[in-house]
Amino acid sequence: MRFARTVLLVALLALVAVPAAFALRFTDDSYNMPTGTVGQPYSKTFQGAGGCGPALPYQYTQIGGSLPPGLSLSFGGTVSGTPSAAGSFSFWVDLSDQNPPSADWCRPSDAQREFTIAVVGGAPAVPLSINQPALAPRATTLAAPYSFQLTASGGGSQTWSVVEGSLPGGLQLSSSGLISGTPTAIGEFGFKVRVSDGSRSATQSYSLTVVQQLKISPLTVQPAEVSVPFELRPAAAGGKGGYTWSASGLPAGITIDVASGALSGQPTAPGSFPLKLSVSDSLGFTDSVDVTLTVAPKLSITTRALRSAKVGRAFTVRLAATGGVDQRTWSIARGSLPAGLHFSKRTGVLTGTPRKPGKATLLVQVQDKLGGEAQQKLVIKVTR
Repeated sequence: MRFARTVLLVALLALVAVPAAFALRFTDDSYNMPTGTVGQPYSKTFQGAGGCGPALPYQYTQIGGSLPPGLSLSFGGTVSGTPSAAGSFSFWVDLSDQNPPSADWCRPSDAQREFTIAVVGGAPAVPLSINQPALAPRATTLAAPYSFQLTASGGGSQTWSVVEGSLPGGLQLSSSGLISGTPTAIGEFGFKVRVSDGSRSATQSYSLTVVQQLKISPLTVQPAEVSVPFELRPAAAGGKGGYTWSASGLPAGITIDVASGALSGQPTAPGSFPLKLSVSDSLGFTDSVDVTLTVAPKLSITTRALRSAKVGRAFTVRLAATGGVDQRTWSIARGSLPAGLHFSKRTGVLTGTPRKPGKATLLVQVQDKLGGEAQQKLVIKVTR
């Protein structure tokens, strides 16, 4: 009887001891957490024992505390990554059997333990930063191809995206940071881009203006004349307001208004003058055209004296002029013609048959197409 009781007691103790021997737990090696170094890869894998494993896989979950920045815990129990800050970091991990289990005989259980990872300072982590504070150029024209490469310093493999606002229609930002395309709409566009390497990120705001192409309007240059007021008013369209004009090769006496582009003045010398007329806008866009300004010599009457006429005989004389710009118009500014003579305003010809002797003093004037004028005093004697 005493022997039977002893056997029964041993059996009961065995029943209690066997489950205790298979209780779920972390292995001793799990507590040997290696020291990490800032900027260097780190890896440590926890190991479990007991429970339903190792026949069924264990599961690991962080339930408290903080891992070093840059590290993470996988479901399979591996702490990995690249630490980005030095210090001592404690965290709790829950070890559990496969739950739900894939085998009917498994009754899931779990265990929790606190771990500590020390991270020492290595080379300081280079912060991720975008290299370009602004686009270059900051403006482009409609329907003209545009391309600008964004770059960043620090971090690992980078991915770019637009996080606020929008690019002009027709442009896009690639994951590698290239802004490219052909704008399809005009306006001022503001947007913010983000670059990330997975653990760090940086943002930068940009603006891009799209305008019509700056062009000087078709220009017809009329001839000029020495000592005659001259004016030419060019026009431009496109770009952005606040035009600034310039010109090279201007003849003496002609100047340009840099705000309006107007050429004005009185030329002082004749000739043919090749000009380059240029305009720029407030965004830095430019356009230019090559034109030629022809300056005619000053209009003058070359006839200095008239031959005598006789009563009753036909008389004809053509007055001559040089310089100026056709067409010329003649007139008698002062004085009267002898009776029987006539003066052609179109040709400057004196013609007719004088009817009586005498002497006439005339102030003859010629005017050209540009308003240039010349006068000459002439005397006509009529004899018998």
